[in-house]
Amino acid sequence: MSSATKERPTTEPSATGRGDDHPQPPPSAEAPATWTITTTIGYTATGYLPAWAEDDPSATDVPPQRFATELADITHHQAFSGQLMTVSVTDAPGTETVILSGSIDCAPYSEDPAARLPVVNLQFVDDYWLHNLDPERLATVAAQLRAQADHLDQEVRPALITARDDWTTYHSP
Repeated sequence: MSSATKERPTTEPSATGRGDDHPQPPPSAEAPATWTITTTIGYTATGYLPAWAEDDPSATDVPPQRFATELADITHHQAFSGQLMTVSVTDAPGTETVILSGSIDCAPYSEDPAARLPVVNLQFVDDYWLHNLDPERLATVAAQLRAQADHLDQEVRPALITARDDWTTYHSP
C-alpha cells in the first residue's frame, strides 16, 4: 500500500510490488498502520508500517530533491538479542561481547530485490555478519549452529575431559 499524491491519489504500484495477479489479504476490522512522507510542495508517499518495526519513517517538509532519497532510506527494523560471552583476539583476558545478535529488516525501496521482503541480518561477533537471510537460509544457519553445539557437547567436551584426565595423571609439574 504505497502511493504518491499531490492533492489526489495516483495509481502507482504498491510498496510490496504486487501486481493484479497476486491476491490481496482480506480486509480486516482495523486498517494497518502506515507511514507518510510529504514534501514541501505537497507530494506525498504512504506505505505499510509493520507492527514489528521499531521506528516510523514518516517525515514532513521534505525538499522535493530529497524525496527519492527519503524513500530509498526507509528500512523497517526490529533488533533481537544475542548471547553475552567473553571473547578475545589474543590470549589476553577477553571482554564481554554479544554474539549471534541481529535484526529483522525490510527496505521496501531497496535496489536489491531480496531486501524488499523482511530478512534477518545476523551478527556473529563484531564486524562479522550474515546478511539477507530468508527463512530457509536462516533455518540452515540454525541447523548448522545446532550441529556445532551438539559436536561441542557430544564429542569435543568428552575429548577435553579425557585429555585433562590424561594430563593430570601423567604430567609432572
